[in-house]
Amino acid sequence: MSKQQLFAVFVTALVIMTACGPSSKTQIVQGKQPQLPLPDPPKSEVLDLLEKNGAGDMSKSSVAAFRRWFGTRTALAEQVVKMCEPIEQHATVSWGDSAEATACTAAHETSIAARRAKAWTFTPPVADKRAW
Repeated sequence: MSKQQLFAVFVTALVIMTACGPSSKTQIVQGKQPQLPLPDPPKSEVLDLLEKNGAGDMSKSSVAAFRRWFGTRTALAEQVVKMCEPIEQHATVSWGDSAEATACTAAHETSIAARRAKAWTFTPPVADKRAW
């Protein structure tokens, strides 16, 4: 086979590969699935309670952000922990990525920290007021 024939075969194969490949509008990256818009999850009682107490938009909040927010609302964190216990027992795998799971995790951590702080709070002993 001559160099010209080899070059012609190469060019023909290249043209066929580009003609049969994915169109420029829908490029698929190998190993990645196309991103589809996710439906909005149904509102939960936990998120409704937090919205009523001034949490605002919680869809992209982190555990650290929730922890800071719960820091001054320890009673609310305790209430959320009680609400989350039955939900966590029947949760699916994808629940862990939801705003509700993030709120539950932060409330649980805040509640534990508040109980520890309360247990280790120093109260000075009452002075003996008897005169010698």
